[in-house]
Amino acid sequence: MSFLPLWITLLTLMANPSNAGFISRSQGCEPPSVEQAITSVRALNEQYIDAARVGDADWFADHMAEDVVVVLGSGRRMTKTDFLSAVRNSPTNLTSLTLRDVTIRVFGPTVQVDADAPWERVDGQHGISRYIDTYAWLDCRWQVISAQITLLPPTNRP
Repeated sequence: MSFLPLWITLLTLMANPSNAGFISRSQGCEPPSVEQAITSVRALNEQYIDAARVGDADWFADHMAEDVVVVLGSGRRMTKTDFLSAVRNSPTNLTSLTLRDVTIRVFGPTVQVDADAPWERVDGQHGISRYIDTYAWLDCRWQVISAQITLLPPTNRP
C-alpha cells in the first residue's frame, strides 16, 4: 500500500484551506501576499536571532506556536516549554551571533527560512549553526511551528 495518495490529498488540503474538511486556525484572516510574507518573516528571522543572542525568552514565548517542535543537532526534540526553560536558565555568553546566506521560501500560509548563523562566545569559542525555521500563518500572524538547529563541523565551515 502506498502512502503517496494520502500525502497528495493532505498537501492539496493544506495548499487550499477552502477545501471541504480543512479547518484553518486563521479563519477569516487571509495570509499575506508572497512579498508581504517574505518581508514580515525576514524581519521576524532577524528578531529571532537577536532574541537568541541575548536570551530573550519572552520573544520566543510570543512568537512560537504552542505546539512548536525544536530539534537540536543532537536530535533532541524540545517542546515550547522545554525550549523556553532552556533559554531562561542557560546564559548565552555570546559576543556575536550574525546571519548569512538567508533563504526564505513561501508555500502559501507556510514560510521556511534557512541560513547560517556564525557565532562567538566570550571564551573565544566560535562556530556556525545552520538552521531551518518554519513559520505558519496562525491566528492571523506568523508563528514559528518548527525549528531545527545544527552545528556545522569545523571542516564544513566556509
